[in-house]
Amino acid sequence: MTLPRWPLIKTLCLLLALSVLLAACSRVGLAYRNLDWLIPWRLDDYLSLTSTQKTWLKPRLQTHLAWHCSSELPRYIDWLQRSERLLQQAHPSASQLNEQFAELDGALKRVTTEITPTAIELLQTLNPRQVADLYAAMDEDNRADRQEFLEPPLTIQISQRAARMQKRLRPWLGRLNDTQQTRIGEWAQTAGEQNRLWLDNRLRWQTELRTALDARRSADFPVRLTHLLQERESVYQDDYRAAYARSRQALAELFSDLLASADNQQRERLSARLRALRRDLAGEACTPASRVAASASR
Repeated sequence: MTLPRWPLIKTLCLLLALSVLLAACSRVGLAYRNLDWLIPWRLDDYLSLTSTQKTWLKPRLQTHLAWHCSSELPRYIDWLQRSERLLQQAHPSASQLNEQFAELDGALKRVTTEITPTAIELLQTLNPRQVADLYAAMDEDNRADRQEFLEPPLTIQISQRAARMQKRLRPWLGRLNDTQQTRIGEWAQTAGEQNRLWLDNRLRWQTELRTALDARRSADFPVRLTHLLQERESVYQDDYRAAYARSRQALAELFSDLLASADNQQRERLSARLRALRRDLAGEACTPASRVAASASR
């Protein structure tokens, strides 16, 4: 499984939550069992931790992983099982799918809340060189994403959006029929300038993060970072907040229509992959040591 390069703050959250729930690969169990080295590896994309920072982070990361295994993993398995039942319906409604999406948001919020104290303490220890490296990595990501997602003409952005969605869906549904491909094209068109809103608001959030990090030794840094991590939407511009809600609804409607036009072979493929993912996660037993660590962290 190829992991995308995510911003530093989101790496812990997304590797623990969304990569497990949404990964389209068949080696989720292997990835999950190796999160203790995958997460530091992803952090190295943004800054090089000192030996002291690595030593400090290791037991805290183990505590987070133990909590995640004992608390969150059963939620994912239940979510997948309910999703299997929902997708057995001939035409799941957009509202039903939206409820499933909302649970993913809840998972991310719980993980964010869990790792916030560690993120605060780690960022407080960064030296000027590490902060400069972090800012440089963020700038590089922003340049690359703007070049890929924003510089092409809007018509190209829309066609690329449709192509990305088709690529993401093929592992789950197989070859898409003409009706499904047309529907994806309509969805991509309706999204309009979503790329610009997304990138502009990410830059807005990063600007707030930089301001907080520049004052990371101040007494109010924990409060400011907690706000940025746990209430990200408060930083959003009004137009993006409205667009995000529309985008979520449009995605639910898209999936509802795609499932309604799915043939038996596509449905069987989707069900089989969901069952395999659920079995893979269900086989990840938390060790006694993990349970003790999780209990101690509460």
